[in-house]
Amino acid sequence: MSFALVPVAEAALFTLGCLIIHTLRRHADLVTATLACVATLLLLMIGIACAPESFAKYQAASVTEFARLDPAIY
Repeated sequence: MSFALVPVAEAALFTLGCLIIHTLRRHADLVTATLACVATLLLLMIGIACAPESFAKYQAASVTEFARLDPAIY
């Protein structure tokens, strides 16, 4: 996809979202709860993406990288 089409795709998605919200205006509770969940997930994904490298390294590390098991004990 050409980078020139990115704004067009963003505008189309925004318009589609507005259309869906307008269509579901009778179910405002459901729309509000869904948008709150989506916003929370987006915030979590941004937080994970912006985490420092060392934090991400510790999240993906295994137990053996931090603990030295003495083979003489086993």
